[in-house]
Amino acid sequence: MAGQSTSGSSETGGSWHLILFSIAFATFMVNADSYIVNISLPTISSYFKADTEAVSWVVMSYQLTVTALLLVFGTLGDRIGIKRLFMLGYAVFTLSSLFCAISPTLGWLVASRALQGIGASVLYALTPAMVPRYLPPDQRGPAFGALATAAALGISVGTPLGGLITGLLSWHWAFLINIPIGIVAMLVAKRVLPTDTEVSVQQPLPSFDYAGSLFSALALVSLIYSFSKFNSLGFSLTVQGALVVFVVTVTAFILWERRAAHPLLDYSLFRSPAFNYGNLANFLCLSYLAGHNFITPFYLMTVKGLPTERAGTVFLLYSLIYMGVGPLAGQISKRVNPRILCTVALVFGVIVSFGFSRFLNGAGMLPVYGYFVGLALVMATFIPSNNNVVMGMAPPGKQGAVSGSFRMVGRVGMTVGVCLFQSIFALAALQTGSMHADALKSLDQGHLLSAFSTVYAVGGAMFAVAAISSFMARGPIGEQK
Repeated sequence: MAGQSTSGSSETGGSWHLILFSIAFATFMVNADSYIVNISLPTISSYFKADTEAVSWVVMSYQLTVTALLLVFGTLGDRIGIKRLFMLGYAVFTLSSLFCAISPTLGWLVASRALQGIGASVLYALTPAMVPRYLPPDQRGPAFGALATAAALGISVGTPLGGLITGLLSWHWAFLINIPIGIVAMLVAKRVLPTDTEVSVQQPLPSFDYAGSLFSALALVSLIYSFSKFNSLGFSLTVQGALVVFVVTVTAFILWERRAAHPLLDYSLFRSPAFNYGNLANFLCLSYLAGHNFITPFYLMTVKGLPTERAGTVFLLYSLIYMGVGPLAGQISKRVNPRILCTVALVFGVIVSFGFSRFLNGAGMLPVYGYFVGLALVMATFIPSNNNVVMGMAPPGKQGAVSGSFRMVGRVGMTVGVCLFQSIFALAALQTGSMHADALKSLDQGHLLSAFSTVYAVGGAMFAVAAISSFMARGPIGEQK
């Protein structure tokens, strides 16, 4: 850590505010584009005369490439230079946005979104690594809080911004808007980010682990594909085949990495409790958050009877509190061990989730508002603090590898969370593998409330395991406090 501290303070000088802005803006763009097109899907479906399953791949192709390549780009950043790869990621993201906007067919749009996901994966994998690489040690806690705030802001404004653009102009402009913004962001990054001095003095670039990259990408794509199709197809031959591909490729990846001269995954990282337990806590919490985002609208509209627009307003409450508390949590992590902050936040998460499971049948909206406020406080405290725990243990020259692994675990967790919450709810409410609105309407209120209560009770158990994991995530930061 000492080497990192010296490097960060000497290279950035007084420009660390601009560096942080450049890093945080990349996080904002990646998250905003994950949501900006969702509300435009009905319009895109009509434009190309495509069914909803086909048009859903406009979203899925982006998410798959973002997730599948995080580990690859995290490691590649350490080898060819973080700034160099970061600039390339911006270029790919911006150019592919043009391809999306001018797509003549749905297939072209899906392929362009996959290319856009490659650029987004570069930006998403490298931003956590750039904090310890470029910023002074005393600013890293607040910086991770700023990244969490930028991510929340991107998620918050993505959907309403996409609706406004599509309504006033067309769906094409949801992508065209990225072009001038991307060009300006590239120019700012080129000017303010320090040069890759560490890379310039290293040995010639070692051979890249192409086989490991292929195995890891195939494993992640097959896993996420099987999860995405399980809701509609159940445990069909297609899903079974995807799971078989996952098992084969992940086994091949592990065996190959053990003998590769320059492995994609550095097994020495697993000797750090901060890396192992921090990633486990991250996986569980983002699984919960994604599952909550999926299942809670059903609760608000079926149990509370809220219209879609008011249900969206309730979710906006979470985002506003998150954006307000995130930077504060980053500041607190400068004075309090971030591992302890994570643990305390997650214990509070246990209370929030189990409490909502118990009181979600209460009259009025007070239990709902209390749950959303509590969840926002938990996540706004945990996410930046846990970023600090995991990235704080990264050895010099391996920040990219740690960052890519950390981001990948989170993205896979989000996919698993949606499938897990859906499956638990469907089993508790419908005793079947799929959830249909008509089936929900036919259930009596008591049965429906019991099913939702089961989901949030399981969520409370997930928070409990995550709290134990955070407490055990001892590392260099914990030793310094």
